[in-house]
Amino acid sequence: MTENVNWFPKHMKDSEDLLKKNLKAVNVILEVLDARAPLSSKDMKIDKIIGQKAKIIILNKCDLASPEGNKKWASFFKRGDTEVALVSAGTGDGLKTISSLARKVMDKAGIKNKTIRAMVVGIPNVGKSTLINGLAGGNKAKAANKPGVTQSKQWIDATSQFELLDTPGILRPREDKETFTHLAFIGTINDAVLDVPTLAAELIEKLVDIAPDEVCARYKIDIENKTPLELLEAIAAKRGCLLKNGIIDTLRVSGIVLSDFRKGTLGKITLEYPMKPNTDGRTPL
Repeated sequence: MTENVNWFPKHMKDSEDLLKKNLKAVNVILEVLDARAPLSSKDMKIDKIIGQKAKIIILNKCDLASPEGNKKWASFFKRGDTEVALVSAGTGDGLKTISSLARKVMDKAGIKNKTIRAMVVGIPNVGKSTLINGLAGGNKAKAANKPGVTQSKQWIDATSQFELLDTPGILRPREDKETFTHLAFIGTINDAVLDVPTLAAELIEKLVDIAPDEVCARYKIDIENKTPLELLEAIAAKRGCLLKNGIIDTLRVSGIVLSDFRKGTLGKITLEYPMKPNTDGRTPL
């Protein structure tokens, strides 16, 4: 499913250079992750880029993730002596905690500035611009529920105590199939370059494994001993996604399943959990 994805190495390098160039202009880094898939949505090079700069991890879209997942991921990141904020930038929940956490990490770093100058970083479509607009109290940064909206840096003079620097998202090649698939599920990768029916089939297979009750409740179907394709066909029949002669409208039903997950209509679902080593390999915390 990755063969049509263009990773734009020059864009990644330009964006990385922009981050490095502007580090001295900020007091704190706000690293935005998608709470449904925090590890998959993390740029694994960001910590090396920012070095010892004070940082807060923002687990955004926490209203779409399970409470159990939110709790475990917050605990996981805090073990590294990092401050964590559970936020739903779209609704405003959790935004008020960010300023107090920023003051805390700035005080710890010996920074006494009255104004919090923060750089907002993260991969595409994790909600960076929406977060900025929530903190700034208005639509001051370009925001949309699709990847790649922010194309260059934007300084936002917030009406509050923040000055915020929005930066383009850097999406590096993902060789691990599960990580890539999770990013596709949450909408980080543009559907236009993906095989959407295959993606929907993989999503429904994942959901039957981790959230079977939610699938049954939403679509009123029997999921026992069904292949992903059979499940999509059952959902299509329930939703009237049929073409002439009763043929399944695969694209339409695939869009419904993806949209239901991404909007939280299926329920609060976390795709991945922190892992810990044990004698048999790695198991969820």
